[in-house]
Amino acid sequence: MSGRILVVDDIATNRLILQAKLSSAYFDVLLADNGEQALRTTMTELPDMILLDVMMPDMDGYEVCRILKSRPETAHIPVIMVTAHNSTEEKIRGLDAGADDFLSKPINDVTLFARVRNLMRVKMMFDELKLRETTSHELGLSDFLENHSFNTDEHGSVLVAANTTFQANDWANCIQSHLPVSAIVANNEEEAAGIAKHDTPDVFIVCQHLANGGDGLRLVSNLRANLDTRQSAIILVVEDGEMETATKGLELGASDYIHAPFDTNEMVARLRSQMRRKKYSDRLRSNVRDGLKMAVIDPLTGLYNRRYATQHMQRIIERSGESRLPYAVIMMDLDRFKSVNDTHGHHAGDRVLKEFARRLQENLRGIDLVARLGGEEFLVVLPDTGPTEVEYAAERLRNAIDRTEFEIGRGENIPVTVSIGVAFGGPDDKIPSVLIQQADAALYESKSTGRNRVSYFAKAA
Repeated sequence: MSGRILVVDDIATNRLILQAKLSSAYFDVLLADNGEQALRTTMTELPDMILLDVMMPDMDGYEVCRILKSRPETAHIPVIMVTAHNSTEEKIRGLDAGADDFLSKPINDVTLFARVRNLMRVKMMFDELKLRETTSHELGLSDFLENHSFNTDEHGSVLVAANTTFQANDWANCIQSHLPVSAIVANNEEEAAGIAKHDTPDVFIVCQHLANGGDGLRLVSNLRANLDTRQSAIILVVEDGEMETATKGLELGASDYIHAPFDTNEMVARLRSQMRRKKYSDRLRSNVRDGLKMAVIDPLTGLYNRRYATQHMQRIIERSGESRLPYAVIMMDLDRFKSVNDTHGHHAGDRVLKEFARRLQENLRGIDLVARLGGEEFLVVLPDTGPTEVEYAAERLRNAIDRTEFEIGRGENIPVTVSIGVAFGGPDDKIPSVLIQQADAALYESKSTGRNRVSYFAKAA
């Protein structure tokens, strides 16, 4: 994972130290030494993230952050405020200004990279949603409502899973007295997962240690892996000083963390920030989904169709040209699918196609493009992904289909396999149809050499 980060600090030494650390992790670093320059650079360069010093002479970090978050063009860019003061009051003031997180000087490297990578994933998700909205707009299907503010409070729902029922109820009551939310209490890890299946909340607040020996980190991991809950925000509550646990939580998918015992106002500020981000992403998804549903969504599987996939592939290719990051195009074809229809009927075939689509979505990232091109032929495009990750992803998809039989009704299950062809794209590849043809050629190799396998297109040297 890489990206462009703007470092804002009026002290040159601080800028250079952060630049060296981030550059060593292959981030592209921009520099600004005051608030006005930071605002100008953000508008012209649109960085993926901003590390913003609080104390600056002309305009402090709070004011810069407030301006950035008030502009539609920059509101979704994550801002991490950097300060020598680690007081709760400073954090609340920054969070109220729209900051996504805080780092205290001197900056701990583990904390820095955990925070940066976590927020970079969030930024990539927003970028992909906005890219998809742009695609649908170009197809004449929708217009994103820019009037929706990123900073508007809306009613939401929160699930609280704490160490004891008393603690969970106390947190829930406190939250409901400060924010327009409905709070649900889960008494243990299993109950939290069960409630989430039927009534998915906008935000989970998960304690590091749950009742009855439950593991908060395990719950975070399961929530993020589950298709129904992976879009919800998760705030992990960790014991004071447990930075290793907090870092692990972010790696597993937590959106934010807070140390216990926490100040009520800090929890409210962090919860408000996560709720706003969740509602904003929901609006983006809803706008794209509603605009595309009739014209470019396959009615059987709910996946995108060929029309949308070709258009959106062009956007991914253009973005690769800007970022210089690789991507992959995967063609998939269900093996001997005609025999399923001939033997068990088209109703059984439809059930197989719907389950196949579900398993694809469950094993891919939100930023990945998944489409049904027709019949039993499917397309997957993995943006910002190198060859090693693609090989793991392709094999994971093949296993997801092969390892468990498909239910076709009347208690009957049948084995299903898929053949996969992969082509690798990069900044110099410009035409979607060429990449699809390359992946199709690799797919033909999989079909002709035994099926249920992954093959790769080898470009001429």
